[in-house]
Amino acid sequence: MKKIFIVLLVTIISTAVGLYFRPSYALIGQLDWINVLTKGYFVGSISGFFSQGYLDESFWYVMRYTMGGLIVGMILMSFVGGSKSSGKAKKK
Repeated sequence: MKKIFIVLLVTIISTAVGLYFRPSYALIGQLDWINVLTKGYFVGSISGFFSQGYLDESFWYVMRYTMGGLIVGMILMSFVGGSKSSGKAKKK
């Protein structure tokens, strides 16, 4: 349970960092985070037609951070916890 928590925590933190540092565009600025994470699901048809390329680029930018956080979390997970001993002492 502790290992899964570490992976989720690192992934969530890296996604938040990706959303914070996502690119801004001329005359638009940064796009809404909900539209970036859903690739423009909540954008209207006319607005989506003109901004879909920006939404896709921002989405994949954030996903790079998310995948990096997932990989770092998996690496940290392998170091946490260690091996469990069987509890039996060796007899001579």
